Amino acid sequence: MKEKNGFFVFLVIWFGQLISSIGSGLTSFGLNVYVFQKTGSAAACSAVMLCAFLPMVVLTPVAGILADRHSRKTLMLIGDSFSVFGLFLMLASILLGEDTTVFICICVFSSAVFSSLMDPAYKSTVTDLLTAEEFSKAGGLIQLASGAKFLISPALAGIIMKLGGIEWILMMDICTFFLTLFSVLYAGKFMDKRQGFKANRKVSFVVDFEQGWRDLVRNKGVMALLWIATVITFYIGYVETLLTPMLLELTDSSTLGVITSVSAVGMLITSLLIGMKGLKKNYVKTLSTSFAIMGLMISCVGIITNLYMITAAGFLFFSMIPIANTCIDVLIRSNLEKDSQGRLWGLISFISQIGYILAYALAGPLADYVFNPLFYEKGILAQNIGKIVGVGEERGIGFMMVLCGISLFIFSIMMKRNKEINKVEKDYLFQIQIKKRMKK
Repeated sequence: MKEKNGFFVFLVIWFGQLISSIGSGLTSFGLNVYVFQKTGSAAACSAVMLCAFLPMVVLTPVAGILADRHSRKTLMLIGDSFSVFGLFLMLASILLGEDTTVFICICVFSSAVFSSLMDPAYKSTVTDLLTAEEFSKAGGLIQLASGAKFLISPALAGIIMKLGGIEWILMMDICTFFLTLFSVLYAGKFMDKRQGFKANRKVSFVVDFEQGWRDLVRNKGVMALLWIATVITFYIGYVETLLTPMLLELTDSSTLGVITSVSAVGMLITSLLIGMKGLKKNYVKTLSTSFAIMGLMISCVGIITNLYMITAAGFLFFSMIPIANTCIDVLIRSNLEKDSQGRLWGLISFISQIGYILAYALAGPLADYVFNPLFYEKGILAQNIGKIVGVGEERGIGFMMVLCGISLFIFSIMMKRNKEINKVEKDYLFQIQIKKRMKK
């Protein structure tokens, strides 16, 4: 009964995070389009997205330590409640006509500061509530919730942008706060009971941080998986930043939203399959294969200009993300000590999301000032490589996609041969076999 109750409580919390992800996706897509249409600059889009993720990277280690010291329920409530104020400020500035890119960045940054409290607490709660056998199913559902911002939000945001503009999008995101708040309040008592947290620990934050870091680095396989997770976030951030300006040269914002949402159906399908059946074996092989397919699809998106083919390539790219992330999540989670889940997940988020920061910081400026000028009509590469990727204002982004895809494909081959990663998989499968024998 306890395991059943634990999974039910997880589903309640997960549903709240699903709704929150949809709301965040609306704002992310809407702001990306709004800022690009207002400024015409990919670098401005990158700046907004950078402000959204920088606090998540910098502050999650601290949030992770707090998740071990205090009630994870309380941290999730604080993070969710205060993050909504940044949205209110942004909405007010737009309504008053004072919505400069700088002020939008400030609002996004302030909202992200409080949102950073939620991630380590949420991921630690999964381990508190579920058994090891349920980790892969939970991983699939977590990927589904995370993927909702790609699947549901873009098409919905594209329609809303036409009907009411960015103001309506921000209001809808603000409304999702109440459902998220209710889900955490409902599950709160059970979360605290399972956590058994010890508040007011005398150990300093620095000691906790150092201990968490030592726990991670002593397992070379886990560290290798962490760097792979960083690679995933880099490429997702890379594509997320560059896809909007590249496709807005070919179509309008509404069609862009439909393309993004239809592409992300792949994420929905694989997330649901994993959520229902889980992954049982061949984690490293599956991870490597998913990376190879992602690399090929990114290259295809960079070369082709047919919107239907881009959608098909996007579908396959997004379908691989939940598979790759679930493989990494299961293998890492199986090697973490339960009593230090918060600080460890804080460090894991810190390391893995460095990929987003690098992508958001580099992709826009590289596109605007380096690669796009090469593919203008009189650009240096217009008469040679331009015959493959095309010539135009944003075709340098297409070439960046091709380079990105090739490097990811090569990385997938190297990863499959890594001995430390294969050792982590063998250890995990051995743990499962021992537990099954003990039950018998």
